[in-house]
Amino acid sequence: MTMSSDNKDRDPLDALFAQAREAAPLPDGDFMARLVAEAERLQPAPKSHAPATRPEQKTGLIARFAALLGGAAAVAGLGTAAMAGLVIGYVQPDSLVTLTDGFGLISTGESLDLLPSFDTLLTEE
Repeated sequence: MTMSSDNKDRDPLDALFAQAREAAPLPDGDFMARLVAEAERLQPAPKSHAPATRPEQKTGLIARFAALLGGAAAVAGLGTAAMAGLVIGYVQPDSLVTLTDGFGLISTGESLDLLPSFDTLLTEE
């Protein structure tokens, strides 16, 4: 098989693309007028800049405090973190004591067991 040096003989698709690049079609003036009219019709109307009047809402102290912290989700997260801190701090789970003994933070002789178990909380006196 011999290769021809003329590219047009070898690939007619390249010749077709070259011809298409030379004669780029321009849109009709009537089409452009209809396109602009349709675009202007579909644009939203401008809104007035007058401030909307809302009645004053009185909020309670707890609602203002929750809004200050970031909303109800932030308050729930803070409550969950506080409860987890209390449980870890007072109950001292055995796995946590074992872990901190390895770091040398709490030695077994200096450990203070404030709440030996939950059973003392469940007894009725």
